[in-house]
Amino acid sequence: RFMWGNYELYEGLNFIPVLVGMFALSELLVQSTRLNLIVEQISMKAVKLPSMLDYKKIWKTVLRSSGIGTFIGILPAEGATVASMIGYSEAKRWSKTPEEFGKGAVEGVAGAEAANNAATGGAMVPTMVLGIPGSGTTAVILVGLLVHGLRPGPHLFTEQIDKVYAIFGAMLVANIMFFGLGLFAAKLFARVTLVPRGILWPIVFAFSVLGAYSLAQAMIDVYIALVFGVIGYLFRRFGFALAPVAIGLILGEMVETNLQNSLKMFDGEWWQIPLQPLAAFFLILAVLGISQPYILSAYKRRKARGKD
Repeated sequence: RFMWGNYELYEGLNFIPVLVGMFALSELLVQSTRLNLIVEQISMKAVKLPSMLDYKKIWKTVLRSSGIGTFIGILPAEGATVASMIGYSEAKRWSKTPEEFGKGAVEGVAGAEAANNAATGGAMVPTMVLGIPGSGTTAVILVGLLVHGLRPGPHLFTEQIDKVYAIFGAMLVANIMFFGLGLFAAKLFARVTLVPRGILWPIVFAFSVLGAYSLAQAMIDVYIALVFGVIGYLFRRFGFALAPVAIGLILGEMVETNLQNSLKMFDGEWWQIPLQPLAAFFLILAVLGISQPYILSAYKRRKARGKD
């Protein structure tokens, strides 16, 4: 469907070119709108570890935000950004000195960053167990697993358990290495921001195009990346999130295939599907998740009228 006479689209859209365009090329377009902004370069001081007094002050915040981040990470399409915002707001709400937030309070930094880091591991839960990416980052990871012939889901833990242990081991080693690199190489990594844009952007663009082309050595993938780069820019420009697009692209084929199988099981009587207890439960959760912002907004308006 929707080949438009181009047989290179017979197998559908490849994940890699779409994600390269949505996340990499769109970012370049967004940055191009900020050419006239003056960036002040600040001196980079040596990295310092928190003192024991800081640890005593933030240990409750770290535990709270870690739990929040893990839970938010498990929810599909939420990601670390939402977890950081909630972690920060909860740290401020529980703090004895909320007036210090926004002025470099260590609790605010710990609350946001602990939730951010915890959401990374939490997002792997739906990715590995259900094959549903929990964030934009895990969407890219899911694509990598699919490219290498691994199909995340319940069967992955029974048929390819060795691969699961390898992934968990890699995550453990990566966190340990990240601690060392983040501690001793933070100043070096931060200097990437000092690279002139006239040098950095062409390099990023070249690698993005090369990554899109290298998957199948087809120019159509480059064109797809460019088109979705523009689409991603428009999404960012008008305030739409990119992660749901990536999730829809990945899950679209799975949804269609499973819907066809379900219709065969029920002899084409589709109304029998939502009558199943488990299906009805998840459909109700989906409806509540979609309508949650409207319900909260209506509740706040009603509460505000009650106070008046």
